[in-house]
Amino acid sequence: MKKSTILGALLMTLPSAHPLSALAPALPPMEALNFQPPKGDRVVLDNGMVVYLMKDNTLPMIHLTAFIRTGKINDPADKIGLGEMTATLLKDGGTLKYSSEQIDKKLEFLGASVETSIGNEEARADMTVLKKDLDEVLDIYAQALTSPAFEDSKVKIRRDEALEMINRRNDDPGRAAMREAVRNFYGADHPYGWRTETATVNAITIADMKAYHANYYKPNNIILAAAGDFASNEELLVKLKEKFGAWAKGEVKFPIIPPVKIEGKRRVCHIEKDSQQAFIVMLQKGVKRLDPIEYPLTVTNEMLGGGLSSRLAAEIRSRKGLAYTVYSYFAKKPDYGYIAGYVGTKPETYSQALSEMIRQFELIKTSAAPDEEVTRARDSIVNSFVFKFPTPFELISERAAYEYYGYASDYLDNYVANVAKTDPAAVLETAKKMFKPEDALIFVIGDSKKFDKPLTEFGPVTELKED
Repeated sequence: MKKSTILGALLMTLPSAHPLSALAPALPPMEALNFQPPKGDRVVLDNGMVVYLMKDNTLPMIHLTAFIRTGKINDPADKIGLGEMTATLLKDGGTLKYSSEQIDKKLEFLGASVETSIGNEEARADMTVLKKDLDEVLDIYAQALTSPAFEDSKVKIRRDEALEMINRRNDDPGRAAMREAVRNFYGADHPYGWRTETATVNAITIADMKAYHANYYKPNNIILAAAGDFASNEELLVKLKEKFGAWAKGEVKFPIIPPVKIEGKRRVCHIEKDSQQAFIVMLQKGVKRLDPIEYPLTVTNEMLGGGLSSRLAAEIRSRKGLAYTVYSYFAKKPDYGYIAGYVGTKPETYSQALSEMIRQFELIKTSAAPDEEVTRARDSIVNSFVFKFPTPFELISERAAYEYYGYASDYLDNYVANVAKTDPAAVLETAKKMFKPEDALIFVIGDSKKFDKPLTEFGPVTELKED
């Protein structure tokens, strides 16, 4: 994010539907993949905490992940970074029962880990421990979730780290291009486009963090996944009830996230930078999470830019030698996500790489793809999906994550079958509906003095400053 512990239960037969040469003898078709992952147990505690459990006696280890329903998009506009400051200090800032020093020494001595973090739409708390040390480390884990102390000295260290990250956020132009493209796509005033700033980080107080924790970190706002070496699921459930059962449920107040407004016309943004590469991102309006078009779109994207055998890689990287890194992907969100194309190329050939990327987005929706290309993409997706779950913990935490994000309880079980339904006609229909490079935002970071053609050839240009 491991030795396989459940692949025997997950895999019956891998499909082989790649095209055969006309000169090669015909081979009998392989049996279709029968993906039937174990389900584990799902329990709801009296205080509303949802718990997924799966026993795994392969190694004397126990793993926990808690998904807390919040994220960076819930930050106040004048205190962007509050969720991240809070989440990272749940353990690092000590608890009411244990100081940060005591926690660090105990975890180091036991070889265990407790980590807390946050993403755009989820906060997490992860724990890994040897079976013999479960009681000690589970107590630290529970204390971090329920009773953080936010020690002054640790808050200062974390604030300094956050400010340093702001100062260094443009050190990697490729990452900066994607971040700033998304920011301009959604708008700097929309939570999807927010980024931390010096002023917003400095505005965060310990009182703010305590209030944030008090609002979001409640048992009825948490889905927890656990797997490992316990005699039975009930055995671990008893321990979880001991640690979390008295934690009172409560109302969680969520901010209103404004609707996404995306401009429906081509525009170009450029940041001038003296660099040996031009970093190009093309963003188009994508899909909402839970939209069933996800399945054919996944196959379509795999064909377009999902790997080294994709069309973008074959044309831009292999045949024309214009780039080493080129790909496409799509991001799902509660409101509209985005479809992205990315290429890093020499500034002297940027227009060739960009033109070819646009051409490939257009070409895939002009005629049906060959059966063998669609089959190859489907097989790649299915096999990658199955191998995401080498252990019961990956599997049970994925089930918890799907519930967290609102998917149907059988989403994981039916994913392979739903992907397998995608045929060339579905790919063509999806590409026609979703791929509209004429309406895309094109974001470029690079040295315009070296560009082989002016950016205005691709649309009206807005010059931005690196900050």
